Amino acid sequence: MEELTDLQEKCFSIIIRYSRQNGGHPPTRRELMNLLSQKSVNGINQILVALKKKGYIRIGPPGKKRNIIVIKEHYRQLALFDGERGASNS
Repeated sequence: MEELTDLQEKCFSIIIRYSRQNGGHPPTRRELMNLLSQKSVNGINQILVALKKKGYIRIGPPGKKRNIIVIKEHYRQLALFDGERGASNS
């Protein structure tokens, strides 16, 4: 598994947290842009492409605003680092 840059890891973590807090719905690219203090949606697209190439996410059908799909094996790995170790072992 390829390692993530700090910005990619932060973006992936935000996608997970946002989805948890919003009934499983991922953030839009514009929401990610604001949450990551980026200046353009194009920068977010580049981060998402890198996450996709590294196998952390899939991108759903074009034309949908919330089309980021987290690959579950990476979600579980993040949960271990996110203070949920006890919850995943029970």
